[in-house]
Amino acid sequence: MNGRLSDAWLEELRSRVSLEEVVSEYVPLKQKGRRFWGCCPFHNEKTPSFSVDSEAQMYYCFGCHKGGTVINFVMDMERMEFMDAVRLLADRAHMALPERSAPSGQAAVNRDERERMYEANRAAARYYHDLLWTQEGAEALNYLYGRGLNDSDIRRFGLGASPKGWDGLLSHLEAMGFEAALLEKAGLVVRRDDRYFDMFRGRVMFPIINAQGRVLGFGGRAMGDAQPKYLNTAETPVFNKRQNLYGLNFARKERSVGHLVLVEGYMDTVSLRKYGVQGVVATLGTALTEEQARLMKRYAPEVWISYDGDAAGQKAALRALDILDGQNIPTRVIDYPGGMDPDDYIKANGLSGFEALPRHDSTSYRMIRAKDGLNLSEQEGMTQYALRCCGILKNVNSPIEMENHLRRLVNETGYDREILLRQIGATSQATPRQAPRQRVAVEKAATGVEKAERELISMLAAGLIPGDLLKPGDFTDADHCALAQWLLSGKPASAYVEGVDDDAARQKIMQALNYAPLPTDREKALEEAEECLRTIQQDRDSQRSEQIRQQINSATAEQKAEMYRRIMASMKDNED
Repeated sequence: MNGRLSDAWLEELRSRVSLEEVVSEYVPLKQKGRRFWGCCPFHNEKTPSFSVDSEAQMYYCFGCHKGGTVINFVMDMERMEFMDAVRLLADRAHMALPERSAPSGQAAVNRDERERMYEANRAAARYYHDLLWTQEGAEALNYLYGRGLNDSDIRRFGLGASPKGWDGLLSHLEAMGFEAALLEKAGLVVRRDDRYFDMFRGRVMFPIINAQGRVLGFGGRAMGDAQPKYLNTAETPVFNKRQNLYGLNFARKERSVGHLVLVEGYMDTVSLRKYGVQGVVATLGTALTEEQARLMKRYAPEVWISYDGDAAGQKAALRALDILDGQNIPTRVIDYPGGMDPDDYIKANGLSGFEALPRHDSTSYRMIRAKDGLNLSEQEGMTQYALRCCGILKNVNSPIEMENHLRRLVNETGYDREILLRQIGATSQATPRQAPRQRVAVEKAATGVEKAERELISMLAAGLIPGDLLKPGDFTDADHCALAQWLLSGKPASAYVEGVDDDAARQKIMQALNYAPLPTDREKALEEAEECLRTIQQDRDSQRSEQIRQQINSATAEQKAEMYRRIMASMKDNED
């Protein structure tokens, strides 16, 4: 995430920006010792469990386990990407960003040039919006009226019209002092045979605005039968359609909604929001991307796919489910009847009708779509449906969810439950009944080891124990091992935390760095560390003994005799 900026530069940025001052702009803090305390801004609580460590320059909530550096905090609170948060904090600290290499295929731009592009985009958005109310924009305005929008809706979304001529925007922006070469880099004009022309001509214009209110680019809807029907700004130094969403400037203020509604186009977004649906965002002329899924994950814990109800929309919804499942985002699919799209449906049924629509979880929706193209009145069709569903259910991990889907499949197909389970690859119901006791025992043993490893990491990060007391191999958990190796190399924990993109992984790391209560002095810390290492070693010995026992149980008589001989020889060596 921060590979283009040096660790030294980021460390200087963190040292020059006071984390407690930044946090206190969002949360009232009270100091107790070296930490500041307040109520967590990421979950509801009455008793403060959110802490800011003024020495380590990291925050952590002991309730929800969110934590990180000042950069992570700004990213979470302002819904910013990493570099946007860095820029904001660098401005605050009066630090100049170091020069970075441009992405492949792009010309390098400096910070001032990027800012100039944002200004050009904002000026273009105003020009398009003002043009809409003139005679030249009459066709576009009538189109928007015909789609059910009023003047207030148009102003709310900043909609506009591009001129039908070749250089209306170019002339306007050049008169404002913008150079044609910069406008080309910003995707507002194109160059042909050493002449510049407007990128968008004779279209309804939708400004694409990020969560911080900056115009990144535009989507243009053609009038009549002109092609392409929709045209988007090409990739520029300030805009990448794979990494942005339409409507994020509204979603940023809707944290309490708890979900995002993902639609396919600009008008679906505008129409649903006009009728009061919150959290609506749209992809930008492409199928949903992994980058967009990760972006949505930062804005809400759940996504509702709201694509068209026709066959194309249903296939797109399945593709989107694969992307969202890959990012571990809980997802539901809104099922529109009769092939309707969100725009048409909400105009006909209003907000109450939208809220009454069925919302299927990802597995249920896949099972519904598994019927597509099959004749379920024939045995062959029903068999294929059952096989498709069993393939879908192989990915279900929750026993309760599996039970619900199995009951449905048994009722729909008439196949015996045990037959379906064998097809899925699961064991019969009789076998797992003995498993919980074994799993619980393993979890209890693992919990003790996990606590020991967390305490060791916290004491190491706090400087309570010497580095030569530990080695990365002392840790069984891969994440703990990697963090310990980082700390033992003398690098700050803050730099490691910023390199962890996944929220769940970062929470796990922050738990390890904030084990409490820690010993008050080094002598006590050394005693605690030795006890933690004993706990870890005992667990390893126990696991090794269990492995040996299993090997003995499955061995032949000759193999068992050889194993016993080795064990006795080892015990004799230890006695000597």
